[in-house]
Amino acid sequence: MVKLECVYWKDKIGGETAILETEAFSYGFTFGPHGEWEMAIAKEDKEVKKSEPVSIKIHEIEVPPKAIALPCIVMRHALGIIAALALVGKPKIVEERRVFDEVIFLPISDGVVHKGELLGVVNVFYAAIERRLARGAAEKWLMERLRF
Repeated sequence: MVKLECVYWKDKIGGETAILETEAFSYGFTFGPHGEWEMAIAKEDKEVKKSEPVSIKIHEIEVPPKAIALPCIVMRHALGIIAALALVGKPKIVEERRVFDEVIFLPISDGVVHKGELLGVVNVFYAAIERRLARGAAEKWLMERLRF
């Protein structure tokens, strides 16, 4: 377990930041053959400039508990790609439901993104979380069970 500080936007992207001091540890996950595609559709008009990332409001995308959301790498909008889903407020753990209403959009050309346009697709994968045992605990557990 490691102590860390998560820096997040309190109110809006580009607004006030806050720090959440917490303890965390690495853990693995597996996901099966089932997933969903969600559409990231612009909820506002936004002027964009080449190579200048910008946040764009989208229609809500709900990510259920124990699910992982990843922007699809296939470009769906002529002006750019979704670099990330954005979530304002305290970070949530993967076991909680999350609702995204904003993306970070990376333009490759100047132009205007219009309300109702498809910005990209989001892959939602259902996952099983595999928490790691403390160092040495797994080996000890195995050795106790493999005794003859």
